[in-house]
Amino acid sequence: MRKTANSSSHRLESLIAGIGAFIGLSLIGLIAERAESMMIIAPFGATAVLLFSAPNSPFSRPLNILGGYFISTLLGATVLAYTQGGWLSIGLGLGLTIALMQWGRVIHPPAGANYLIVTQGHLTFALGWPLFIGLITLIIVGMGLSKIREKIAV
Repeated sequence: MRKTANSSSHRLESLIAGIGAFIGLSLIGLIAERAESMMIIAPFGATAVLLFSAPNSPFSRPLNILGGYFISTLLGATVLAYTQGGWLSIGLGLGLTIALMQWGRVIHPPAGANYLIVTQGHLTFALGWPLFIGLITLIIVGMGLSKIREKIAV
């Protein structure tokens, strides 16, 4: 089978995406270790996939990432604080989270998972700053890799 420029470009893009995820999550882990704080949550994996594998997706825009997580964290914490956390309040809250992300044009699918984590009591306001420091770290790495992609024209 003959190698083409397209397959070489795809392999390079795949390598860059993997390196981005490695650097982003490793930096968050290092910061978390130094701060002695839990900073890595499951939705960060999905955010990393979007940022590094689909950097041109609207879902990967920094405003979408920060806005989506902000809305989902705020509404999740509100549902957790003011309800019994039953299926109805969780369902209504997630529906509202999605509606507000859509209305604000800040849709970020992993933020929906973040909402569920918050409503289950696994992420509190005390962990809000570590959450957003982790997101900003991922965004900075994503923006850096975007510049590298432009330079090498992948």
